[in-house]
Amino acid sequence: MSGDYEGPDIRTGGGFEAEGGAHGGWTRWADMTAALDGAVPVPEVFPRTDGRASFYRGKVNAVVGESEGGKSLLVQAACAQALGDGESVVYLDFEDTPISVAHRLRSLGGEADAIATRFHYIQPEGFLPASECEALLEALDLIGPAIVVVDGLTACMESLGLETSSNKDAATVFRVLLNPLTECGAAVITIHHVTKANDGRGTYGLGAVTLKNLIGGAQYGIETEEATRHAPGRCGASALTIHKDRGGGVRVWARSKMWATFETDSKPTGEVDTFDNPTYRTTWALKVPGESWGGPTACMEAISRHLVAEGESLSLRAIHAADLGAKFGKDIRTNALGLLVANGHVSKIGKGGTKGTSAGYLSAKPYREPSADDLAEAERARSDSNL
Repeated sequence: MSGDYEGPDIRTGGGFEAEGGAHGGWTRWADMTAALDGAVPVPEVFPRTDGRASFYRGKVNAVVGESEGGKSLLVQAACAQALGDGESVVYLDFEDTPISVAHRLRSLGGEADAIATRFHYIQPEGFLPASECEALLEALDLIGPAIVVVDGLTACMESLGLETSSNKDAATVFRVLLNPLTECGAAVITIHHVTKANDGRGTYGLGAVTLKNLIGGAQYGIETEEATRHAPGRCGASALTIHKDRGGGVRVWARSKMWATFETDSKPTGEVDTFDNPTYRTTWALKVPGESWGGPTACMEAISRHLVAEGESLSLRAIHAADLGAKFGKDIRTNALGLLVANGHVSKIGKGGTKGTSAGYLSAKPYREPSADDLAEAERARSDSNL
């Protein structure tokens, strides 16, 4: 925001409050001209298989669900993906241990060096003095994480001497901790339990309604059937539904309230750890519901537009490094490029793989992403054809 706009004076107590007086926080008028020029927040973190991201940077987001429903696993998959994209992560853990989380990240595909150097883990204890809060926020500014996780919001509030059932205390935890964590530009993701009773639960987590009402980003509920629970050596699947989307950038690409299906496939590696326990590799995907929307359409259009603008062939490395106007990881870019080639929108020049050479990619015909209405109509047509 511009600092030039001051707005009218506010009359308080029969007079005008002096500059820097007690009411300064109530008289800082926003410059609405600057606001009109500002960018509306869009999700940038943890994309589905179509390239549409799930969490907002600079906002508090949340994942709520039952115990052992896959909440932490889902968020840790987002962390592993961010590490794979060269980003840093900060993890405030009130429920687990660094050993458990480190091995989980490794299983999800996180590289050991990335976990050791760019995954910053804390087990907070006790109250949060102002000096330690300030030191934490300064550290976040230096780290510049893509994601800050608060794993165990109930335990977090209890450690701060706050009651989860109190709306006043819920507002306090946002004011003293959660909102300040967003100032570094990270997507803050809280992990929170739901009540044991299904009836009357609605879309709220355990405790005060303010814990949902003050969410500035997106909140998801994760639901997992007993037969599809995530565990070492088995396949798992969870449904991710939208409970809140203040910015509207998630819901516009959802199917009703359904945002994604989180699927995992955990298989033994054939190796053992230092304690002679078997190790597992867990492949995972955050899929568009039904996987019938045509792949990473947003990334496909971004690559197509970039190739048209360049007007010449580009290598895969150049496409991975290109500024596409949104955060798309290398895997999504590679998948999108392959679909563009397969459908005739991009021509592949040369085979690549030969020492000193690489394949080039040249626009053949522009690709434009279908609208949400187009995709919904195509889904209805497919459903009708299967009747």
